[in-house]
Amino acid sequence: MWNKIMTGVLLTACLSFFFPHTSEAKEPLTYFPIVKKGEVVEWEKVNKLLPKGATFKVVDLETGFYFQVQRRAGNKHADVQPLTRDDTAVLKHLYNDKWSWNRRAILIPVKGKMLAGSMHGMPHGAGALENGFPGHFCIHFLGSSTHRSRNIDPSHQFMILKAGGQLSKYAAGASAKQAVSMFLVGMKQRDIKIATPVLNKTLLADPTIKELFKGITSMQYEIRSPSTRYPPVVRTEIRARVKKYDDNGLQTDTFTFLMERKSMTDGWKIMKIRF
Repeated sequence: MWNKIMTGVLLTACLSFFFPHTSEAKEPLTYFPIVKKGEVVEWEKVNKLLPKGATFKVVDLETGFYFQVQRRAGNKHADVQPLTRDDTAVLKHLYNDKWSWNRRAILIPVKGKMLAGSMHGMPHGAGALENGFPGHFCIHFLGSSTHRSRNIDPSHQFMILKAGGQLSKYAAGASAKQAVSMFLVGMKQRDIKIATPVLNKTLLADPTIKELFKGITSMQYEIRSPSTRYPPVVRTEIRARVKKYDDNGLQTDTFTFLMERKSMTDGWKIMKIRF
C-alpha cells in the first residue's frame, strides 16, 4: 500500500511539472488508484449509465493517469470532449504529445462500477468546449459500433477485453481465425499484450516477433480461409495479407500462421509465423 501511495505522489509531481495548472482546472491532475480490471458492460447499458451531457473520469489502464471528459453526442458509441485544457494535456501526454487513432484500454468509474472501455486520441468532428481540443474523440464499449458503417471495431473490442482482464478467457474459446485476429490487432495497435494469450512461449521470447509490434503507424489486414493440409481439429494454417505503414513507407506482406491446439477444449496457439 505504501508503495502505491508513493507512486501516486511521484506521478502527481511529474504531471504538475509538465502540465502546470490553469484557472480552468477543476481538480489536480493525479494518479488514479486503479483496480486490475474493469467490468465489461454492453453498450446498451453504458448508454444509460453515461447519458449525453454527463461528466466522468477516464483512467488510462497502462499508466493510471486520468482526465475528465463530457459526453456530447453519439448513439452507437460515446463522442466525448476533454473538460478543460488540463484534461486535454493529459490525453495528449498519453499519446506522446501527438494526436493518434491508436486505441488504448481505459477504465471509467461510475455509480459504484468500474467500466472497461477503449478510446482513441484523434480530434475530429465538432467540439464545443473551451479546452484546446479541436473536436471530439470516441470511447467504445462492448458491442458498440462506428457511426458511419455501424460495424463493430475489432481493435476497440480487444482493448475493452484487455481493460476487463478477459483476453485470456476470449482466447480460450476463440476459433483459429479469431486467434490470428488477436495477433494482427495487437500488431496494429503496437500492443503485444493483446496477442500474448495466443502465442506460444517460443514466439513470445523471439525478438523478431516482438519487433512486429513496433513502429507501425497504420495497418490493414485480411484473414484468408484456413488451409486443410492438416487435421483441422488440432492443427491448421491460416494466411493473412497485411498492408502496413512504418518508417520505411508502405509494405505489403503475406503472413502464414501455423496453429495448434492440444484438444477440442483447449485454445488455439500460434506455433510458427512465416512472413
